[in-house]
Formats: sequence, C-alpha cells, structure tokens
Amino acid sequence: MSRWSWLLWLALCGVTDASAEPRIDLAATPAWKGWTRSGRGTELDIRLTSDIATRATLDVAAGAQSARADVDLEPGRTVRLQVPIEAAEDAAVSAVSPGGSPVRKDVRLAQSESPLLGVGLGTDVPVRLDGFQTVTLAADDLPRNASAYASVDALILDGPTLRALDQRQLGALLAHAAECGRIVLVNTDLRARQVLDGVRGCGGRAVMSAASPAEGVEMLKSSLAMSLAPAISLVSIRELAQPDRVSWNRVLVLLAAYFAIAGLALIFVPSRPVLLLVPALATVAILALLHAIEPPPQLVVWSEGESGAQVARYEAWQMFPGLVRGQMRVPVLPQYAAVRSCEPSVPMRFDFDASRGRLTFAAFDTRLFRTTALCYSGMFPLQRTIAFEARTDALLELRNAGRSAWPSGALLAHGLVYDLPALGPGDSTIIRTEGRKSLEAPVRIAMARTESDRIATLWELDPGEVAEGAIDGKGWLLLTAPRP
Repeated sequence: MSRWSWLLWLALCGVTDASAEPRIDLAATPAWKGWTRSGRGTELDIRLTSDIATRATLDVAAGAQSARADVDLEPGRTVRLQVPIEAAEDAAVSAVSPGGSPVRKDVRLAQSESPLLGVGLGTDVPVRLDGFQTVTLAADDLPRNASAYASVDALILDGPTLRALDQRQLGALLAHAAECGRIVLVNTDLRARQVLDGVRGCGGRAVMSAASPAEGVEMLKSSLAMSLAPAISLVSIRELAQPDRVSWNRVLVLLAAYFAIAGLALIFVPSRPVLLLVPALATVAILALLHAIEPPPQLVVWSEGESGAQVARYEAWQMFPGLVRGQMRVPVLPQYAAVRSCEPSVPMRFDFDASRGRLTFAAFDTRLFRTTALCYSGMFPLQRTIAFEARTDALLELRNAGRSAWPSGALLAHGLVYDLPALGPGDSTIIRTEGRKSLEAPVRIAMARTESDRIATLWELDPGEVAEGAIDGKGWLLLTAPRP
C-alpha cells in the first residue's frame, strides 16, 4: 500500500473514531446498604465511565427533588460522585452525552418502619438492639454527605472501620456527632476518641465508648432513655423571621393605585370603552410591577453549643417569599454546609457541582402567599466559655472564661431570664434578681430548649457572621454551661 493510501486510511479511522457514539457505563449504589426511613435524607454513590472522552449530563431524581450535574469523562477513568437525595421509595439516575444514547438506572430504597441501627465492625459478632432494624456496614457504605446520616438512628463503629473512612466520610461523621447523633465507638484508639469528643454535641451524651459490641448495645439502651435536643421546628423559625413588610407594602400601594384610577375613570370618563380599557391596562401594569418586585430572601440561623466544646452546631433557614406565579433560581449559600429542601413535598431542582461534590443552585416554582425555604445544617468553631459560681447575696456570679469578648445578651437560669452585660475575657458580673428580661421570641425558644436545672446564655449573632451581601440575616447562639 502506498504512503498516500496509508495516510488516507488513517484519516478515515480518525473521522470514524471522532464520530463514534460514546458508550457510558452507569452504576448507582445507595448509602446504608439501601436502607433508609421515610421523610429523611440519604445519598447515592454514582460511578460513571466512558469508552471515549465526552461530557455527560447526569440527572438524579428522588421523590419531588432532582439534581443535575455536568461531568467530564475520560476513557478508562471512573468518575465517582455522591449525590444527596430525599429518601423516596425509588430513585432514577440517567446520563447522556452529545450524540450518545441515554443510559438509565432505577434504584430501589428499602424504607424501614423501625429505627435503623448501623453497625460497622471488623468482626462477625451479631449485634441486635430491641426495636431496631440492624444494618451491617462496611466502611464504604458510610456516606460522604452529612445530610445522609438522617437515615440512621444510631451507630456502632470500631477502630478499623473508622480508620478506613476517607476524608469526606470522616467530615460527615464528625458533623453527625456535632448534631447529637448517637454513636458508640468500640475498641477505638485514644486519638479517634479525642477527635469525636472535640465535636460531639448535647454535652457529649450522644457519643459513647465501649470495650465490646455487647457493652455498646447496653450503652445505647441507656442513651435511648435520655432525651436529646430535638431539631428546632419551622413554626419556631417563623417566629424568629421578620415579616417582609416592604414587599407587601408595595403590593398594597399598587392595589390602592388600581382602585383610585378605576374610581377616577368611573367619575370623569363614564364611557363603556374607557371603563373596560382602564382596568385591563391597570391589571397588566400591576402584573408587570409584581414580576419586577423581587422580595429579598431572609436567613435565620439558630446555633447551640456546650461551654468548653470546640464546635457549636447550627441550623439555618433561607426563606424566599413568593409574590407571583413563576420560577426562581437561587445560589446555595457556600458558607453553609449540608443543604436540602425544608419541605420534601415541594418540587425542587438542584445543580450539582461534580468537581466540588456539592449542590450549588436551587430552582423552584413560586406562588403568591407561599414561602419556599432551603434548610442548612452543620457546625462552626466555638470560642466562648462561661463559668459561674453560686452566691448567697445574689443569684450567681458569671465569668467570661474564654479568650474572646462577649456582646450583651440574656442569661437563662432557674426558669428565669436576666440581662447579661458585655464582658471581656476574664471579666465577671453579678446577676441579680431585678435584671429579669421580657420574653421575646428568641428567649422563649431558648427557654423551651434549655433544661430547667441548667444555666445558659443567649446572644444575637452579628449580621456579618450570619449572611453576606444583600441577604437579610439574623442569628442566635445558645450556649449551655456544664453541670456543676
């Protein structure tokens, strides 16, 4: 064959390869061996491969929620993603590339009617807890998104399982510990226990250490008899959120203008064509103005911690009031961690960034008189420490035992509320009975979440610590002192 024939043959092969249809292999595995509970969150571990270089669009749908990601695929390289989803009975995963045929996988989730106990042990010792459904786990079965821990009600893990976790899995587990997740560590080394002790919430009552699985089960039984702080409800959050009076004032002004114009037309130009034309034009103008008025989102953050702990846990709600029927696409706040729709029944579409492994945008339909909300949860470093001493001539002496200054706030003690002055590091103050405060909404919520025999402080967070940019944000920190 001549040289030119070889060149022509090679060129034709190149054209054939360039126009070849990419063949995508898709696999999807749910966390917790596929077990979850209704109304909670979990995640899908998705693997994508292609025989040629291509850019694929991945779609994940579960219940009313869906997520989409653009993924760059290279031949011979597997792309692995962990996408958080709602715990619906079925999830659908599909991928398609330009010029290629779509591939789809349907994933069935087993929804337990009983609480779930996740057991990750390097041995085959059977573990059972009365009333619980036990799920035996390998290290890779634990999720990389903290929100997926909502599926399980308790965990028993040993040292080898902990050491086998990757960085993202460990971060999700620490976030779960900070959110008062019940965890028993069996035969773990001192360093692992110290790491979890540094972030555990609810005064450390939810993270336990045992010498054997049997002892761990007994510790869980005792722990279940103690009530831990429940998640704050949306009803309480609406008490904390400020009503969007600016937008509604504009709506009322527009309606007043509409009736004024209609009334003037009826008085001064009582002809039928004008009477028909004025309301129609006014209606069009009002609809246009309502679409132009975009109410600002509101952010409410509620955080709680124990004095002396390294971190505090938080829950945040980003609320978007609706004025018209339409669609809104908003960025997910990057400074906050796990995000989800506050109401799983409301359809919502997320954009998933494959390179960073996180949700970046949310899209949803808006309606008049309906507020749509995104829920966040996570932890942040805690630098405030309180110390107190009972006095005979006053209620108590309170001291700032930390390294940072306090702003003014409120003190909760013995079922009463007192003014708390600003204190610098090492400063102290005497709290007297005449310092009682009125019960505003944040104080009422704080008192409901504080045990009657505990002492706690409540501060409103600086707006700059809560939100950035044009977001209207408010936040509070409830700090509970250790028991004397």
